[in-house]
Amino acid sequence: MSLYLASYLAIALSIRLLSGYLTVIEIGLLRSVGSLAIAGSVAWTSGATERRSFIPRSLRDDVIRSVLHLIGSLALIWSLAHLPLAVVTTIEFTGPLFAAALIFLALRRKPAAGSALGLTILTAGIGLLLLRLDAVPNRDIVVALGAVAMLTTTNLMLAKLAAQRGTLSIVLLMHAIQLPLYLLLWLLVPDHWSAPPQPYRLAFPAPEFAIIGGAVFALIVGGFVSQAVLANASRHGTPLQLCSADTLRVPLITLAAYLALAEWPPQDLLLPGLVVLCGVILTSLPQPAGSRIRSDQLAPQADR
Repeated sequence: MSLYLASYLAIALSIRLLSGYLTVIEIGLLRSVGSLAIAGSVAWTSGATERRSFIPRSLRDDVIRSVLHLIGSLALIWSLAHLPLAVVTTIEFTGPLFAAALIFLALRRKPAAGSALGLTILTAGIGLLLLRLDAVPNRDIVVALGAVAMLTTTNLMLAKLAAQRGTLSIVLLMHAIQLPLYLLLWLLVPDHWSAPPQPYRLAFPAPEFAIIGGAVFALIVGGFVSQAVLANASRHGTPLQLCSADTLRVPLITLAAYLALAEWPPQDLLLPGLVVLCGVILTSLPQPAGSRIRSDQLAPQADR
């Protein structure tokens, strides 16, 4: 999971830097092309027998997840490009709440006592944070919330797919499905709908071409690694634990934004943020065996 946190950190900073030069759709397209190239290269080196196993009998779940992931990714890229990082990180902490709600709706399973306590603390901290961000336009909050909700849904669907197939197959199919959709959006959506803001600058001097090149490389590699590691991690923990651990990247992004971009959240957000972090940690702790919701439990429910 530490590799996933590092790769997502690279993605977030890359999006922040590239958003000053590329549109939201171009950033998503670049990530899709690069990740597909990496996954395709790895698949090509596999044997013919393994390559045949990459394509499942039904692509329905892969298509649904890929479309939701594309929409959620574009919304998240837009949020990272246009909102203060303090606001984006606040909204991203709502992931475990969406996960708990979706698990309850799908399986009618309530979280264990420890997770329930963590979710309660998490909800209280998010309420305090949102009260202190009342100057943020409602539309912007809705976009960020929609991104978290969709990406949380794709994480739960990933748990089902990972119980059935290999990691490379999941990642390869996702980007193969998304690439033509990104190309279609790039051709049809006017640039001014997702125009880049002013370029973000590093807090320390560096040649501009080095910044852009490094950001592109980190975006592509991080995009592939994050999905591969997340698929593998979904086999070793419950979906709620996975979504909770996923949000632990938020403090890392905040710290990296300060070191690289000289952005630091307002002081009045730090204490509520610590409350939220405590809730996330409690929710991500191991659960008793009887309360464990495994990824393979999601599969029968989804097929009914």
